[in-house]
Amino acid sequence: MTPDEKKLYALMAVAEQQQNLVNQAVKELQITEERIQKIIAGQTHSTVSKSLNTGLQEGTAELIKTAKALGRLNNSIDSVIHQWSWKLIAIVLGAFAILMLAMTWLFVFYIKPLGNIPQIESLRQQGIQFDIGSCKVDGESKTCVRVMKKQCGYGKNGDFCVIDPK
Repeated sequence: MTPDEKKLYALMAVAEQQQNLVNQAVKELQITEERIQKIIAGQTHSTVSKSLNTGLQEGTAELIKTAKALGRLNNSIDSVIHQWSWKLIAIVLGAFAILMLAMTWLFVFYIKPLGNIPQIESLRQQGIQFDIGSCKVDGESKTCVRVMKKQCGYGKNGDFCVIDPK
């Protein structure tokens, strides 16, 4: 073997060693890369889990506060409804009482007095037809009858008039 061939073989041996070292370094880099990815994934998972747990705890606390506030609001609404139901009953009963008083007042002051009814019926049975109404005399309601003004002045004292027939 010639010295050039020896150099060539030596160079090839060195190149093969360097190639083996490069391959080994690449493998180590790949292993390191995988480790780094696992570490990053683990840290990311841990960070996301912590953040998610913190968010869930805060959200749960807010939901609990809101539920308590809604419970207090529900109790307040129930209390107001209960109070209003009694108030509504009182208002309805008050309005009914006022209505009854108003109707009684109307009957007392605006309906024809019932004491004259037997006399009126007696005249009607005799065949005397006439118009009866209610008149205000000095602020007092009195029973009135329609008469013919031009046919008045009869009777002993001149205080009778002829009834205007229907």
